[in-house]
Amino acid sequence: MAQFLALQGSAHQTHQSAAYELQDGVDIEKLAQELSSAVTLDRVVPVPAVLPQNKGRRQKVTLYVRPAAWGLWTFYELSEEDQRQMLKENPLLNALIQGAAQQGQARPGGQQNPLFGQQ
Repeated sequence: MAQFLALQGSAHQTHQSAAYELQDGVDIEKLAQELSSAVTLDRVVPVPAVLPQNKGRRQKVTLYVRPAAWGLWTFYELSEEDQRQMLKENPLLNALIQGAAQQGQARPGGQQNPLFGQQ
């Protein structure tokens, strides 16, 4: 199952958060301790994450998070089926995909859409 880190800022609405998939093998306990101790010192914590790329590839990156800038963070797990279901039920993402598909159909030769790759 994929592990995620969700960050919630005090200036954001409760339903808006930044969520990042963590790299395999990340020690969640150690990362939680680092985030907690970094709040009082206002220092940056490196977070090993995975970002999606075109054609299903995933790029390993390091995010540098300032925990003092966030009001709340949490870790959670999602199976691949849960991830597919979440994407399927996301109205904003579905609207973006439909809009991109319509733009792709309007383009001669099916030019590449910069957001979603080849249409």
